[in-house]
Amino acid sequence: MRLLLVHPSALMYSEIFLRLEPLGLERVAGAALAAGHEVRVVDLQVLPVARLRDEVRSFRPEAVGFSLNYLANIPEAIDLAQKVKREVPGCFVFFGGHSVSFVAEEVLEQAAGAVDAVVRGEGEPAVAPLL
Repeated sequence: MRLLLVHPSALMYSEIFLRLEPLGLERVAGAALAAGHEVRVVDLQVLPVARLRDEVRSFRPEAVGFSLNYLANIPEAIDLAQKVKREVPGCFVFFGGHSVSFVAEEVLEQAAGAVDAVVRGEGEPAVAPLL
């Protein structure tokens, strides 16, 4: 399966500007690779959002996962998920990460069909069965 993993932009919705290595997302990518999937990663902390659009158009992922470790990134991720669904209608979109685990039901409701699932807990053991 073609899997595209996305780390949202740097946290700028608060007074704190944070840019962190997406280690969790990289570990999920490693687990998906080990399970035989084709994986690409887009880190929007360092790449423009146009790069995500270009990857979606060229790679045509069958699944897209967003890493959400900060609540402030959830609106951005929902917006991006909606754009992914418009570009690749049959794409399976899922969210994972520390913060989204606490508000999974609310995020699924707010996303109104743009997000198919929220992974709670560790992503590494969950990604292969999910895909």
